[in-house]
Amino acid sequence: MSLQKTPRYENKKLTALANGMDCCGCGCSDGTIVMAHSNSHLHGKGKGMKAHDCFVAALCHRCHAWLDFGTGLLETGRMDWDPIEKDEFFRRAHDETMLTLWRNGKIKVA
Repeated sequence: MSLQKTPRYENKKLTALANGMDCCGCGCSDGTIVMAHSNSHLHGKGKGMKAHDCFVAALCHRCHAWLDFGTGLLETGRMDWDPIEKDEFFRRAHDETMLTLWRNGKIKVA
């Protein structure tokens, strides 16, 4: 028996909204901010497949590298991060990203 997979939700307009935002992980505004996708399988992440575009957080290159590879956050190079710590970091950054987009009128109910 095979499991039916949900098609991946893609929204280039949403992911482009990171342009001009501050990092929702560390607060910097260094011009490297992009929408980083969740690494959780609960959000659609799979082998060779990104999570759905609605599960993103506006992060700078250092926070994004730490989230994906465990290096770079605040230039610590720390490698012993707990996966739960990363999940919580992403959740807070995602929440801040969505709240900022709502407050600034970038996303709204049609």
